[in-house]
Amino acid sequence: MRIHYEERLSAIRSQVIAMGNLAHDMVKKASESVITGNPSLANEVIRDDDAVDAAERQTTIETIMLVMQESPVGSDLRFLISTLGVVGEIEEVADDAVKLARRSIKLGSNFPSSMKVQLSDLSEIARRQLASAVRLYADFDPELAQSIIDTDDEVDSAYSKARDELLGILKLDPTDAKGLVRAIEVFHALEHVSDGAVAIAKRMQLIDEPPPSMAG
Repeated sequence: MRIHYEERLSAIRSQVIAMGNLAHDMVKKASESVITGNPSLANEVIRDDDAVDAAERQTTIETIMLVMQESPVGSDLRFLISTLGVVGEIEEVADDAVKLARRSIKLGSNFPSSMKVQLSDLSEIARRQLASAVRLYADFDPELAQSIIDTDDEVDSAYSKARDELLGILKLDPTDAKGLVRAIEVFHALEHVSDGAVAIAKRMQLIDEPPPSMAG
């Protein structure tokens, strides 16, 4: 009975990791689509969202069924409860990737060339945050968790700098106001990706060191 339980627990963990890796790839493709103006990459991201949504539904069902059927306690229960939140965060990251993709299609090749390096850098940091969060879910490391949380300030600062520069461009030349607003939204979506990674890290910290009321 315990072996069967461990197999189900391991399967859930693997599903979440695969879901996180797919969301990571979606963010990468969407960012590249904005930078290169390649609509085919954007369309791939939009199609991949169905797979993430299906994985979220399936993992949620399997997690709830495992809790109901096996009545886990202690760290296992906290892990399974956190899993429900983690898959929700990953699904939101995938939604952010889709937003990036849709903005890319609308922008075409009109994303400001002067902002492409900043976009590439922010995308890399946000994706590194997400990859670290997925790794943290697979194998908790308190130092990695804190690093993800601390790095969010760097992401916020990079987003604020890009937003301010784009607003400066807008003031100088408001002829493409709609495009510049979309460009700001692109940077904002990447900032949200990092927020999702931070949320995952905080959930995993609760498993490792739960508050006294959750200890078991």
